[in-house]
Amino acid sequence: MIRFKMTSDKKVLIGLVAGACMASAAQTYNTSHASIASYDVPAWYSEGKLGVFMHLSAFSVPAFKNEWYASNMYYADDIPNLRHPEYRKSFRDHHEKTYGSLKDFGYKDFIPMLTLEKFDADYYAELIKKSGAAYFAAPAIHHDGFAMWDSKVIDWNAAKMGPKRDVVGELTKAMRKKGIKTGVSTHYGRHWKYYTFRPEFDTWDLANEGLYGARRGDTDPPRPEDALNWEQVMNELVDTYQPDYIFVDGGVCDARGEYKKEYFRDAMYRVVARYYNKSADWDKEVVLSWKRDAMKKGEAVYDSEGSLEDGIPERPWQAHFTVNGSWGYTGEKPGWPADKILRGFVDIISRNGNLLLNIGPRPDGSLDEGQEQVLLEIGRWLQINGEGITGSRPWKIYGSGKLNSLAAGSPDSNKNDKDAVRYTQKDGALYAWFATWPEDGKVTLPQAGSFNPQTIKPLGANGELNFVKEGHDLIVELPAKPFGRYVWGLKLTH
Repeated sequence: MIRFKMTSDKKVLIGLVAGACMASAAQTYNTSHASIASYDVPAWYSEGKLGVFMHLSAFSVPAFKNEWYASNMYYADDIPNLRHPEYRKSFRDHHEKTYGSLKDFGYKDFIPMLTLEKFDADYYAELIKKSGAAYFAAPAIHHDGFAMWDSKVIDWNAAKMGPKRDVVGELTKAMRKKGIKTGVSTHYGRHWKYYTFRPEFDTWDLANEGLYGARRGDTDPPRPEDALNWEQVMNELVDTYQPDYIFVDGGVCDARGEYKKEYFRDAMYRVVARYYNKSADWDKEVVLSWKRDAMKKGEAVYDSEGSLEDGIPERPWQAHFTVNGSWGYTGEKPGWPADKILRGFVDIISRNGNLLLNIGPRPDGSLDEGQEQVLLEIGRWLQINGEGITGSRPWKIYGSGKLNSLAAGSPDSNKNDKDAVRYTQKDGALYAWFATWPEDGKVTLPQAGSFNPQTIKPLGANGELNFVKEGHDLIVELPAKPFGRYVWGLKLTH
């Protein structure tokens, strides 16, 4: 080791050398699997457990059946290999009966009716905060191609037309004021094939290309420029809002799955690598979630949509659901029962997953009471049970039995979770969750005997509970009256 007296010049020189070494050591991500997979899932995401995103665009105006109105309304009898033609025909029949011909009144004509005069970003930020969610994704763009921000890439956007507001910008600012990690929800990867073009439709008019895209045949494959346009839009969102989280919908897979074209998948990897590199410049940890085969397992965060992952995946994953059975606003309807959603929530996090819940505002920007109450009820439940949820990790097993949860079907299906138990752990404590209060007042915790607890306490109630060990299981005597609601939690400590 060489030793020398430190002069001020040498201090400056060593500082410059150290800075250069740190810069060269900083991770620069490329599009390879090894590089993308080396970006770990940040703690704020894996510990946050709950997120909320939003569907809002011109499809909220007709509020008919689902958010695919923009595509389904352009039904034509001669579309080849069309799935569920009678279902799509019902959209066109409804549209022409209500609004007129598809040449005189097309999807574009809903844009002026998307007024958002009651849209209040601060209201949504307060609601998301009360729900206990850790992150939020603003509705940047859906398959319809109408941008909900002041886009320089897409001329047909909400800042120039319709509400004339930067919805993404307003939500981003309001959420971050509340300390909520904030990002964008994107579905633009399917836009290139979303519309049907016929001379009798307004999609045929070249003046509307900015919304509908260039004319294409029903079975034409994607073009390289389609993927480059998607990439440009994604990069604009990244640069403009520095999102903490990006939701990428599965439509980005269609080019590869249906036409064996890799344009979009290649663009996906370029976007992700660039996003990760940008995050280093911002000095923040970010998350991107993907569906279907847009990427490979071990890269970013896999989103299973409406199904559970088997076992306990090593890498955090995500499932997303809607709070009332509709993605976009389709009229007034009740929210799904809170016990159903919370069953799904506990089931997912016991398997190292996150739950992303969707809301769909009215075209005036307000939210109906049914959706609002779901989020508030989840927040009230987390106030009691959050200590075993937020920041928790899976245990050695996720639990036992089948929960009648979100992934099990419709919200009113029969409950079959009498003996189901789920586990989480945090700070040396084991948390056990059950969703059916046993008639005999005793709950069995499979394999929890190996934890060897000294005490078991109910979350939301005082005192300690009596228990006995039977083999590898614990039999816990519950209080005479249920504590809390929906899903009950027990805290086991040494």
